Amino acid sequence: SLRIEPMAVASARPDKFVGLHYFNPPQLMQLVEVVKTPHTSEAAFAAARAFAQRCGKTTVDCIDTPGFVVNRLLVPYIASAIAMAERGDASIPDIDVAMRLGAGNPM
Repeated sequence: SLRIEPMAVASARPDKFVGLHYFNPPQLMQLVEVVKTPHTSEAAFAAARAFAQRCGKTTVDCIDTPGFVVNRLLVPYIASAIAMAERGDASIPDIDVAMRLGAGNPM
């Protein structure tokens, strides 16, 4: 994910700059991460959140941190799955089934 703060500062209007992280494919995925920087005004943040909600999305708020929320949690899971497969702890198909049925991950 791209850092939001450098773009906000470059815009010359950092108080009005908010990140909206949609997931692919956006027409199917319901979540949008609404990302604020230390410069973002509460009014701009609320307006961005309201916009995403008017688009029918569920929103979560977060600060400009690497990976935001979802990717920061997801990447370690993926890395662990790769390591398990490389060590031979479980087969790739079994890891996939375990995560789909045991953890509710759709892919």
